[in-house]
Amino acid sequence: MITSFAELMRLQADLTVAVMRAHHSAWNKRYRVLPRGDDQVSKVTWDGTILYHPQDVIEPLQDMFDRAYLQHDDETLDRYREALRTLFHENIHLLAGPGTSLAFPLDDYEGKAYKVFEEGVTERATQNKLDNFIDELGLDQIAPGIRRGQSLQAYAAYTPAVDAFSTAVGADVGLEPSEVIHRIAVVNTAEKFKVAADLLYTKHLSQLVPETARADAISRIAEAMHGPFAAVYDYDKNDPSDLRMAGLAGRSAFRSATAEIQTIAEHWAGNQDLRRALDAGLGATTTPHRTPDRTQRGSRASDGSQPNGPQTEGLHSEGPHSQEPRSGGQGSDGSAQGGQGSTQPPSWSAAPGGHRRSASGPARLSRD
Repeated sequence: MITSFAELMRLQADLTVAVMRAHHSAWNKRYRVLPRGDDQVSKVTWDGTILYHPQDVIEPLQDMFDRAYLQHDDETLDRYREALRTLFHENIHLLAGPGTSLAFPLDDYEGKAYKVFEEGVTERATQNKLDNFIDELGLDQIAPGIRRGQSLQAYAAYTPAVDAFSTAVGADVGLEPSEVIHRIAVVNTAEKFKVAADLLYTKHLSQLVPETARADAISRIAEAMHGPFAAVYDYDKNDPSDLRMAGLAGRSAFRSATAEIQTIAEHWAGNQDLRRALDAGLGATTTPHRTPDRTQRGSRASDGSQPNGPQTEGLHSEGPHSQEPRSGGQGSDGSAQGGQGSTQPPSWSAAPGGHRRSASGPARLSRD
């Protein structure tokens, strides 16, 4: 059981790795406190530093341990739970697979599709596993009733796309949507689409495509998913039609991937002698590329149809980050919690546009 604020902050990455069954965290063991006037709740920078707002994260968590084992009203429990959700969310961003880190390769963080997928998957994984995180820390003893508290839904415009996509992929490959999300969440941004593509590849192409062409096929399937997710980037979480379109985009990404799988399957189905020769070590090749209409920007159709990407049903019918601008603000100097001051590189935030801090202070939760 975690019994102090200092212990929680020291072990936050290790606890996240344990709960998420991840390979490792790219956290650099430093966190900093944002200025009180900053409009962001939290950020992760490219060097692996986490920045937390004092009112939304630091002070609620300190208060939770200062008042350990006491009974609290619903509003207080909600404030504690929301602070934990933010801390857990940022630490999930820092998870990475074997041989990878947070910022390798950097180019893969630039596209809109990557940002939507990163933030949507990270927030869904956060919501899925938050109670497990609380249990791992033993916090229901520190703050009795915290498991029944409520927390905000960050990136509400992105999660419908991720939910629809993970449901479709899960139904296709025989996994629960939560397991699909988990497998994607524990790798960095550069690897997330590839993990999803690998699930589909293993189900449909592993017996058709030579091993020497595997990486190329997975890259093509992953790329096919980009357009529909990129279209979601500017959606408004407060617009019901945008939320519906986000769900359609997730399903469209699945159909785009399955259409690409069909193209690859058709090519190799007629070239099994070549596949056997390649697998025997006689050479290497890649599948000829078609020329699909894939764009990073995407667009919403005025008639309410799915965003970009092939609309072919593919092999099976489905069952079912936002990166903030550079911040010139510096963290609080002289804090025992923080690292050394530095100009901040690009970062993620647990509160994108529309989920920034309000001028009146921390967000309040409705218990309707």
